[in-house]
Amino acid sequence: MGDKVTMDDVGQFDELDRQIAVALQVNGRASWRLVARCLDVPERTVARRGQALLDGGIVRVSTYLDTTRVGSARPLILVAFTEPGRSLEIASLIAARRDASSVSVLEGTDHLVSMLIPSDDSSRHQLLFRDLPSIAGLKDTTVATVLRYFRTGYDWLAREISEEARQMMMELPHSDPERTDAVFLDPEDWSLINELARDGRESFAALSKSLGLATQTIQRRMNNLFESGAIHIRTEVSPSLFGLSVEVLVWIQTAPDEVEPLGRALARHSAVRFCAATTGPSQLLLNCLFPDENALYEFLTDYLGTHGASRVADVAVVVIPLRRGPMIMPIPQF
Repeated sequence: MGDKVTMDDVGQFDELDRQIAVALQVNGRASWRLVARCLDVPERTVARRGQALLDGGIVRVSTYLDTTRVGSARPLILVAFTEPGRSLEIASLIAARRDASSVSVLEGTDHLVSMLIPSDDSSRHQLLFRDLPSIAGLKDTTVATVLRYFRTGYDWLAREISEEARQMMMELPHSDPERTDAVFLDPEDWSLINELARDGRESFAALSKSLGLATQTIQRRMNNLFESGAIHIRTEVSPSLFGLSVEVLVWIQTAPDEVEPLGRALARHSAVRFCAATTGPSQLLLNCLFPDENALYEFLTDYLGTHGASRVADVAVVVIPLRRGPMIMPIPQF
């Protein structure tokens, strides 16, 4: 499968493909042997099916850099409107940026939202005062800063799995989620991070060859990066593979003393892929996935409705997602 699979082609995949995809969400660097043992399926079958998912772009493994722990990167949420008919062009331009993490065109078609993570103050100033103003057709922009993540996407599963299966898949060192101390990296760490961002499943031998470091050094540095919480393996899957056809962004307003408990509670909901506290008129931003509009309605009225301290400020359906982490989606043909 040399060509990228379009979202219309996911019907060719079945339940085993979905199980493999979720296993890779738990541990994107897991060997096919480990996945096969976890699923009790022949290794050759898992390897063939899993590689098809990767080759087709339905599953993409990279790494997530925790910008709250490393360097001076500051994640920004850009909300913008465009001139009529320019949204896809402009969203594609933003999605191609190296500092882009998420780009979506929302209902209304001239409305887009993206998360950008400029690496330092200079890059942030370049983005805000040079790059964005120079984009023809982009107008009415607002920018908010991410203050705290409650769920980032790397820790979201398209479906729940048993704790036994989860533990079986966990090979990589993990950091204490409560740690907030800064992590300092050297140039060799950054080189390794950049390689893993391109391909989170790249072997130790391949990393050793490309970076000119001993395999043992690569393994030690990688373990240190995971243990410190500087990076996490991030596996993006196509929501269509799981029948999750409705994607929305939800902005919530709440009292300052409710942000932390509400953010933690919402992040535990299976439909919430991303949850963060931000600056601006709304205190929380959610990215959610649902099988249909009825499930979205129940989430808004039943689940969010039980939180008396919160007010839903806005809900916007994602019409076309163009970037999710390292996964850049092609513009649909219509």
